[in-house]
Amino acid sequence: MTQRPDLLAFFNGRFMPQSQAAEEMKQAGFQSVGGFYDNERTFSGRIFKLDAHLARLYRGLTYTKLDAGMTPEEMAATTGKVLEANLPHLKQGEEFLVTQIVSPRPGTPQGSVANVVVYCQFLDLGLYAASYSRGVRIVTPVTYAVPPKAQDLSRGALSFPLMMDAEGNITECQGGNFMFVRGGHIDLPDRRNVLAGISMETVLELAESLAIPVDEGDYSLSDVYDADEAFVTGTRFCMVPVASVNGLRIKGSAGGPVTHRLLEAWKQVVGVDFMRQSLEQAGFGGGGAASQG
Repeated sequence: MTQRPDLLAFFNGRFMPQSQAAEEMKQAGFQSVGGFYDNERTFSGRIFKLDAHLARLYRGLTYTKLDAGMTPEEMAATTGKVLEANLPHLKQGEEFLVTQIVSPRPGTPQGSVANVVVYCQFLDLGLYAASYSRGVRIVTPVTYAVPPKAQDLSRGALSFPLMMDAEGNITECQGGNFMFVRGGHIDLPDRRNVLAGISMETVLELAESLAIPVDEGDYSLSDVYDADEAFVTGTRFCMVPVASVNGLRIKGSAGGPVTHRLLEAWKQVVGVDFMRQSLEQAGFGGGGAASQG
């Protein structure tokens, strides 16, 4: 196996190899507890929606009065320098996950400048190859009201826990946002009860451009069981169809017409066929990763 290069990172005002940054973070007693982080993925080496991600990061910092010691614009510039330095190591069809972490410095009073680290890591696109074609499994921490004779037809697929609020309404997945489709309409859990992701917002933008209606409200598991399609959104994979919920197969388990329209529109926006990228990295198929037209 080819050894990965030691990428460049940023830690507390200095650019350095990631191995050095990891050692200095250890010596500084760096910990993410009580801090905030965000990450973005690249498409053909370009970061997608960096400003939106950093705006979300800085909302958390402002709320907790955690001082990053730099403005959002300076954080964006620093992130750009880290990415630019690492781009020569990015091979055809590969992408980065870019991360910013702002964390309190141990032993310093509240309001002191925090630890800040920015780094890149190679994104394992192949992990999601099967999910695009076969869908993912959704499970709830406490399963109830599952229709009889439910048959799980998605064994071996990636799984996402789906959370619910105290009233039994679905909210979000661990690691992503959840939406489903009935009668050509996207059903979106009430955004007051979820952490609205940038990928979720992208889906809503695409839905508006495609004139796909979106209904937002409170939905139960029984509503989800009646879905024509469902999907999960997240930074690393954009969006993947849902094959089953608590073992019950979703009608459009490999992605129905609304899911496919959204995926195609997303590829057009970023100029990359990220589904093909994923398949190629997993060792399937051939051809370039750039979207054609």
